[in-house]
Amino acid sequence: MRLLFPLAVLTALALAQVAAAATVTLAPIGFAPEFQTAVEEDLGVREGARLQQRVAERVDAALARVGAELAPGGEMSLEITILDADPNRATMQQLRHQPGLDWSRSYSTGGASLRGVLRGAGGRVLAEIEHSYHTPSLQYLLAVPGQWTDADRAIRRFADKVADAYLANAR
Repeated sequence: MRLLFPLAVLTALALAQVAAAATVTLAPIGFAPEFQTAVEEDLGVREGARLQQRVAERVDAALARVGAELAPGGEMSLEITILDADPNRATMQQLRHQPGLDWSRSYSTGGASLRGVLRGAGGRVLAEIEHSYHTPSLQYLLAVPGQWTDADRAIRRFADKVADAYLANAR
């Protein structure tokens, strides 16, 4: 009996949240001008597309956890800009331009900075979301990182902030 009451309360809250859910339209994810240059000249266009995909997937998952749905023509719109991102391991383009790098043994600190604007009806700004995380030094890496380990961490935290902003404005 003790378990049924909290379960019923949680179920009721979840249903109320879903019933009040608004749809969100995700605008194409862009790059800050300086980062656009870095993508084209240093990181590689393929890596830029991978970052955009990672951001879209993480934001979609975070919004789904709070009952929102990404859909064209949504009641809210979300504009996201990747301000910068640094990989933990060299990208293919960096390896081509710097032959001394060793993909399996060369790694560094990484991270990302992102900005988002959540808009309501008529384009009114409901929330501005920013998050930046860059690992301060190699000692903070718990294991040998993947190519975008620190950037993924920043993207996850940014997506959580987007979900929080959605919840604060969906009422």
